[in-house]
Amino acid sequence: MTLYRTALIGAGFISTTHIEALQAAVPETELVAIVDRNLALAKSRAAQWGIPNVYGDIEELIAAGVADVAHVLAPPDLHAPIARRLLEAGLHVLLEKPMSVSVADCEALTALAAEKGVVLGVNQNFVFHPAYRAARRILLDERRLGPIRSLHVTFNVPLRQLGARQFGHWMLQEPVNILLEQAVHPLSQMVDLLGAPTVVGGQAGKPLQLTPGRMFYDRWSADLICGETPAQLYLAFGQSFHAWRFTAICDDGLLVCDLSAGRVMVQGRAQWPEFLDNLVTGAGVAAQTAGQSIGGAVGYITGLLKLRPRSDGFFVSMRDSIAAFYKAIPNGKAPLDGAFGGSLVGVCETLAAKVPVAEAPKTAKKAVAKKDASAPDLVVFGGSGFIGSHLVSRLVAAGRRVRVVSRGVGDQSPPFDSPLVEVMRGNVADRADVERALVGAKRVVNLAHGGGGSNWDEIKRAMVDSALLVAECAAAAGAWRLVHVGSISGLYLGDPAETITGATPPDVEPEKRNLYSRGKVEADRALLAFAADKGFDLVILRPGLVVGEGTAALHGGLGFFNNEQHVIGWNGGANPLPFVLADDVADAIIKAVDTPEIPGRSYNLVGDVRPTAREFIGMLVNATGRPIAYHPQSVDWLYAAELFKWGIKRATGKSVDIPSRRDLVSRGLAAQFDCDDAKRDLDWHPVADRPTFIAKAVDIHRAPFERVA
Repeated sequence: MTLYRTALIGAGFISTTHIEALQAAVPETELVAIVDRNLALAKSRAAQWGIPNVYGDIEELIAAGVADVAHVLAPPDLHAPIARRLLEAGLHVLLEKPMSVSVADCEALTALAAEKGVVLGVNQNFVFHPAYRAARRILLDERRLGPIRSLHVTFNVPLRQLGARQFGHWMLQEPVNILLEQAVHPLSQMVDLLGAPTVVGGQAGKPLQLTPGRMFYDRWSADLICGETPAQLYLAFGQSFHAWRFTAICDDGLLVCDLSAGRVMVQGRAQWPEFLDNLVTGAGVAAQTAGQSIGGAVGYITGLLKLRPRSDGFFVSMRDSIAAFYKAIPNGKAPLDGAFGGSLVGVCETLAAKVPVAEAPKTAKKAVAKKDASAPDLVVFGGSGFIGSHLVSRLVAAGRRVRVVSRGVGDQSPPFDSPLVEVMRGNVADRADVERALVGAKRVVNLAHGGGGSNWDEIKRAMVDSALLVAECAAAAGAWRLVHVGSISGLYLGDPAETITGATPPDVEPEKRNLYSRGKVEADRALLAFAADKGFDLVILRPGLVVGEGTAALHGGLGFFNNEQHVIGWNGGANPLPFVLADDVADAIIKAVDTPEIPGRSYNLVGDVRPTAREFIGMLVNATGRPIAYHPQSVDWLYAAELFKWGIKRATGKSVDIPSRRDLVSRGLAAQFDCDDAKRDLDWHPVADRPTFIAKAVDIHRAPFERVA
């Protein structure tokens, strides 16, 4: 029986988790619509999950009258305007965290929901994490350790956007943003456990300087009174080791809840003399740790085999949080309501106000197109990324006007603050965006790949169709050259006896490659066919393993990583790898744009310094002082492991392609590269000096950002 008709506002990654949670825990809900400005993405998600209605904005949803409940999965700064309109229309609303970006917004939304008689909830899902729920049960329901006298919380977590230098991300724009995005996780548990929070002290550590004039406060400490209990919170963002835990000190023992590992350890007192009591309680803590660790592993494996429902902590927390919201709708009040969500935002605002005014970063300029009568010298799609920032820096240094088109540019820090740079929001999968970006353009560079996907249809739409769309629109706009930047992953690189040149065709067996590599193969093929058919001036560049300022220390070409400390090699790690510096790639792109007599050509971009995987890891160890280990593997062993995982997936009913040994061999990058054609035709001179390469590719990871004194 359908009780609720639900719409999702936002078709991004988290929407899939919301859908799976609804299916698992709220069967009385019918998912009736998905709303996203990116209609292609929304339609893809709708087709995947059988959602009947797709809309480009919430006004269309409201006008259609098909939904009773809406989940708002948009960026945080859009929560308030979207939720306000939905509440006004009489829909129950579940907001992803944070509730909004200001206490004033939270209070206004809470009042509006009460006025309209609808339920407003906040998905602070970690209040429903199984490890936290177990700790809460021991501390509050069973009161096994007596009253809580103090709470000490550590939230030391990685931050992918910081490592990838995605400085346009919303989290990095203002000091309060990182707190709203991340600190609300531990704060939600503190408030749920102890009561309403009051900040009695706190400070931000010395900031990191991301770019000139741009600071990021990565470390914070706070003293709070929650209810009547003192609590301390330590926050550290962009860390390599994930450590999220809290310690509750009680009258008759202490409890440690390790959210990173999903474990709860209780230490109490027994009736024995102290020396024996220490032995007994110590053995008890060890037994708890071992038992829960074994149970977690068994739960993961049995869940993977579908012998039991999915039980990983994140999914369980999402499932139970969403289910609790729907269960509360008949009662008219969500368990995590506007008052709860607003209290967390209030703590974030108070802490952010601790940043000294003299040290506060300049407000980032919004990514809006600069008005200028002159047409750009180049249009660069995906120009805000790793390679793009190097390219734009060089173009600005040369005094060239450039229009940068990107989904991810949220501010205009260097080089995007230059008057020579026009920043335009756009999606390479959206024809209207692409056509608008190409007005007046004669030279076009495409660094964007349109996103990812979990199956070939999604990858084709994101990588192949978007690349072809840019080419079609560039030709229609009268552009005289398109430089498409692909990847050497579109080539077969597994034969150590083969020498790869620009004339080497894309892999002839793309169906035997991973989805990303297959996407690169098919994009190159489609572009070359289009250029030949239309007589369009196209140049394809395929960079190797691009390293330099702005990239992660551990490149996927070295192997794969279960964590940052251990590299599982694609092979023995003794063959030279096709590294290239980002600066050298940027130089090659500019030369490919300007060199007249190269239409229809393809070039591989590989530098002259080519350390092996083992050598590169050794360089990183020397530069960073971290104990990073390289674990050489045989292809046969890797293939056997892939076959085993494939067998498990098939046994659980998943439709997945059989692993390809050919793909694993190609990932080892054993083939040799000859880039004389690029050097000759483009007058390209990549760095050939080993110390210079090490300085630009490795030593930058000693301290990626300067800490302001």
